[in-house]
Amino acid sequence: MKHQPFHKLLNAVEESLTRFRETAEEAVQRGADMILEGDGKVVVTGVGKSGIVGHKTAATLASTGTPAVFLNAAEALHGDMGVICEGDVVILVSNSGETEELLGMLPSLREIGVRTIGLLGKPGGSLGMNLDLVIPLEIGEEGDALNLAPMCSSVLALVAGDALAATLQAERGFSEEEFAILHPGGVLGRRLLLQASDVMQARAQVATLESSASLEDIVAALTAFPLGLVCILGPGDELLGVITDGDIRRAVLEKSYHVTADAMMTRAPVTIGGDERLSRVLEVMENPERKVYALPVTNKEGVLQGVIRMHDIVGS
Repeated sequence: MKHQPFHKLLNAVEESLTRFRETAEEAVQRGADMILEGDGKVVVTGVGKSGIVGHKTAATLASTGTPAVFLNAAEALHGDMGVICEGDVVILVSNSGETEELLGMLPSLREIGVRTIGLLGKPGGSLGMNLDLVIPLEIGEEGDALNLAPMCSSVLALVAGDALAATLQAERGFSEEEFAILHPGGVLGRRLLLQASDVMQARAQVATLESSASLEDIVAALTAFPLGLVCILGPGDELLGVITDGDIRRAVLEKSYHVTADAMMTRAPVTIGGDERLSRVLEVMENPERKVYALPVTNKEGVLQGVIRMHDIVGS
């Protein structure tokens, strides 16, 4: 008995989602087509729990390439209708299909000249009779003990909004790069937008030596600039090679105490341009054929600009 409410709710949601899958696909596609055909934005509106769902739907649309805003239906009746412009598509969310605030918006929506889509639990209600398109959200039961709280209906409305957003995202060919532009504060956004030059250790923080440097010089440089490598430069500051901690350990084990940087360094090391995105830097670092923890950053002439480490990327 303890777990009965849990299963009751999930069973109700499962049944409603199955019905939605079987009956709403064409309507969702028509809704996406309507939005794509328009030359304005999407305005999502509702009140109560439907308003909360509408707010999330608008946010999901906007973050996946479809300009969208949420409009509280009650505020719309007192001046906020001004956010709606001719050519927009308005999505009205209502479980009952009889929400007074939404019905009160209809005359103004007709005057402004917008197309309308309803996410409606009762498609045959007053709202459904006056909209251009209805996406049906019919449920059997809400899933709560009283069959009154908007539980299952809210889940279904959320799914319908996401189904619209996913369809539009696919139709637009929305890319990872576009997603990153709209999510600059997220992990994916930073990885795709930030460049190596944004997070690298600048030239002044990098150990650099000439090719004639001794083992003692190399150890001292690594101690002073603990980035894990020393960059060996030519007369024009062009990168000739790199020496890592591992190279020094090998030299010590082999008792090669008089070796110079020219003999120790790895020539033509893997490098990256300062304008490369962090996603590309990670690809280079994680190449299974030549994994590296730190990469010299060079310009097109091969002149050293800095060093970027895995730690710098993670820290960003």
